[in-house]
Amino acid sequence: MIRKCCLLFIALTLSGCVGLNTVSMTQIPKDKGQLVEANAHDWVFLNFTTQNDFADRAVDNLKEQCVGGKISGVFTKHQTTSYFLVFKREVIVSGYCSLPKDRM
Repeated sequence: MIRKCCLLFIALTLSGCVGLNTVSMTQIPKDKGQLVEANAHDWVFLNFTTQNDFADRAVDNLKEQCVGGKISGVFTKHQTTSYFLVFKREVIVSGYCSLPKDRM
Protein backbone atom coordinates (compact mmCIF):
# COMPACT_ATOMS: atom_id res chain seq x y z
CA MET A 1 0.00 0.00 0.00
CA ILE A 2 2.80 2.41 0.87
CA ARG A 3 4.52 1.62 -2.41
CA LYS A 4 1.35 2.46 -4.37
CA CYS A 5 0.96 5.72 -2.47
CA CYS A 6 4.59 6.64 -3.21
CA LEU A 7 4.13 5.87 -6.90
CA LEU A 8 0.93 7.94 -7.00
CA PHE A 9 2.70 10.85 -5.26
CA ILE A 10 5.62 10.68 -7.71
CA ALA A 11 3.24 10.51 -10.68
CA LEU A 12 1.32 13.55 -9.42
CA THR A 13 4.53 15.46 -8.74
CA LEU A 14 6.07 14.82 -12.15
CA SER A 15 2.97 15.40 -14.26
CA GLY A 16 2.11 18.88 -15.41
CA CYS A 17 -0.31 20.79 -17.53
CA VAL A 18 0.68 23.79 -19.66
CA GLY A 19 -1.71 26.68 -20.16
CA LEU A 20 -1.16 29.58 -22.51
CA ASN A 21 -2.08 32.85 -20.84
CA THR A 22 -1.29 35.54 -23.41
CA VAL A 23 0.38 35.95 -26.79
CA SER A 24 1.28 39.23 -28.43
CA MET A 25 3.07 40.07 -31.63
CA THR A 26 4.18 43.28 -33.28
CA GLN A 27 4.47 43.78 -37.03
CA ILE A 28 7.29 41.77 -38.62
CA PRO A 29 9.67 44.03 -40.57
CA LYS A 30 10.40 43.49 -44.25
CA ASP A 31 14.15 43.45 -43.65
CA LYS A 32 14.50 40.98 -40.85
CA GLY A 33 17.65 41.03 -38.85
CA GLN A 34 19.06 38.30 -36.70
CA LEU A 35 16.52 36.36 -34.63
CA VAL A 36 17.10 36.82 -30.89
CA GLU A 37 15.27 34.92 -28.16
CA ALA A 38 15.07 35.10 -24.38
CA ASN A 39 12.95 33.67 -21.61
CA ALA A 40 12.49 33.98 -17.88
CA HIS A 41 10.49 31.99 -15.37
CA ASP A 42 9.30 32.04 -11.80
CA TRP A 43 8.21 29.22 -9.48
CA VAL A 44 5.08 29.74 -7.40
CA PHE A 45 3.89 27.50 -4.55
CA LEU A 46 0.10 27.19 -4.16
CA ASN A 47 -0.34 30.17 -6.51
CA PHE A 48 1.01 32.64 -3.91
CA THR A 49 3.60 35.09 -5.20
CA THR A 50 5.22 38.22 -3.89
CA GLN A 51 6.82 39.47 -7.08
CA ASN A 52 6.06 39.76 -10.77
CA ASP A 53 9.32 41.20 -12.09
CA PHE A 54 10.56 37.96 -13.67
CA ALA A 55 9.26 39.18 -17.04
CA ASP A 56 11.69 42.11 -16.87
CA ARG A 57 14.60 39.64 -16.94
CA ALA A 58 13.41 38.30 -20.31
CA VAL A 59 13.31 41.82 -21.75
CA ASP A 60 16.76 42.63 -20.36
CA ASN A 61 18.19 39.39 -21.81
CA LEU A 62 16.69 40.21 -25.21
CA LYS A 63 18.19 43.72 -25.16
CA GLU A 64 21.63 42.32 -24.25
CA GLN A 65 21.58 40.29 -27.47
CA CYS A 66 21.02 43.40 -29.62
CA VAL A 67 23.26 46.09 -28.16
CA GLY A 68 23.16 49.21 -30.33
CA GLY A 69 20.50 47.78 -32.61
CA LYS A 70 16.75 47.92 -32.95
CA ILE A 71 14.49 44.99 -32.05
CA SER A 72 11.29 44.63 -34.07
CA GLY A 73 8.79 41.90 -34.86
CA VAL A 74 8.58 41.05 -31.18
CA PHE A 75 6.65 37.89 -30.27
CA THR A 76 5.79 37.45 -26.60
CA LYS A 77 4.25 34.38 -24.97
CA HIS A 78 3.22 34.01 -21.32
CA GLN A 79 2.48 30.47 -20.22
CA THR A 80 1.93 28.65 -16.96
CA THR A 81 2.86 25.04 -16.28
CA SER A 82 0.89 23.54 -13.40
CA TYR A 83 2.45 20.78 -11.35
CA PHE A 84 1.16 19.29 -8.12
CA LEU A 85 0.96 22.30 -5.75
CA VAL A 86 3.60 24.21 -7.77
CA PHE A 87 3.26 26.50 -10.79
CA LYS A 88 5.93 27.61 -13.24
CA ARG A 89 5.17 30.98 -14.82
CA GLU A 90 7.23 31.64 -17.94
CA VAL A 91 7.66 34.49 -20.40
CA ILE A 92 9.22 33.71 -23.80
CA VAL A 93 10.23 36.64 -26.01
CA SER A 94 11.71 36.67 -29.51
CA GLY A 95 12.35 39.38 -32.06
CA TYR A 96 14.53 40.48 -34.96
CA CYS A 97 17.63 42.53 -34.22
CA SER A 98 18.57 45.06 -36.89
CA LEU A 99 22.00 46.58 -36.43
CA PRO A 100 22.98 49.87 -38.08
CA LYS A 101 24.75 49.42 -41.45
CA ASP A 102 28.10 50.57 -40.04
CA ARG A 103 28.04 47.83 -37.33
CA MET A 104 27.32 44.91 -39.69
